[in-house]
Amino acid sequence: MTDTKERCLVPFARPYHGGCEGVNLIADRIAWMLNGEGRESNGENCRELEERVRRISGADYAITTNNCTNAMMIMLATCARDKVRLGQLPSFTWPSTLIAMNAQKYPEGIVLHDIDYETWTVKSYPYHSHPAIALAVDTFGNDTNPISEVPLFFDRAHSLGVKFREIGLASALSFSRSKLVTGGEGGMILTNRKAFVQAMVNARDMTCRMDEKQAIEVLVSMGYLPEMLEWKRETYDRYKQAFPMFAFQQGQNWNHQVIGMLLESHEQQDKLIKECTGIEFKAYYEPIHTKFKYKTSLPVTEDISRRIIALPSWYKCDRDYIIRRIKETLEL
Repeated sequence: MTDTKERCLVPFARPYHGGCEGVNLIADRIAWMLNGEGRESNGENCRELEERVRRISGADYAITTNNCTNAMMIMLATCARDKVRLGQLPSFTWPSTLIAMNAQKYPEGIVLHDIDYETWTVKSYPYHSHPAIALAVDTFGNDTNPISEVPLFFDRAHSLGVKFREIGLASALSFSRSKLVTGGEGGMILTNRKAFVQAMVNARDMTCRMDEKQAIEVLVSMGYLPEMLEWKRETYDRYKQAFPMFAFQQGQNWNHQVIGMLLESHEQQDKLIKECTGIEFKAYYEPIHTKFKYKTSLPVTEDISRRIIALPSWYKCDRDYIIRRIKETLEL
């Protein structure tokens, strides 16, 4: 007889809102709002969420948006609109990072950078002959602190729960479904630059307000953030101990949002995805420079993307089962 667990899909990510208690709290707050006691978007729940995340991150100002991509577009358009001709970012990132930068239409285009084997982030963004900015990426929630000779922004889609060492001109967070704390969708801009805040708020109010239902879901889930962060740290250590033959991303100021394991070969990556039935893995990111056919070679990015496997690590997932199935599939 087939084990029931073998037939059940273990998803890559699953949100946590505290079980029945949390779900009931979400329902009560939404019902209160729908009964005419509050706005349906950009209201008091959004203001409460901004204040809570602002304190956690160490930013002076926080601005909710309907998603992280729009947050990045607004922060780039309002803080780096004068005389910027060239953008820099990693090739190892989700395409929305490039979309946000391309929306600014820099005359000299985009320069893509390679990552390193330890942190999976870019170590430095150099000066160019043309005025430029950089959009750094905190890969998988790993708070990067790159050396930069140009004004610096951060794509911090995965990074909730970390007090940032540097905010840059502005940083963007995500609350999409795969994130540690989710509202199904949603984003946020963080900045310490008061001069840009009103322009950002005005742009948000006209184009991409967060739904109050999203804010409510995020706020309830954030009540369990300490437990989820501890679970992520324990899970990272558990996977490293179980697979000493493979490399893992390294970092110091990190929430372990995504736990990536660097396999020995692309064949192992392909085998896990195709043959380890019942478990959903991710093999991201496909490098920007290969996906969109940039004429450049970035060897570390290309190598990591062909060998990485991102493991399910959501709160209370069955880690022992996942470890056992990986070992069976790869015959370890």
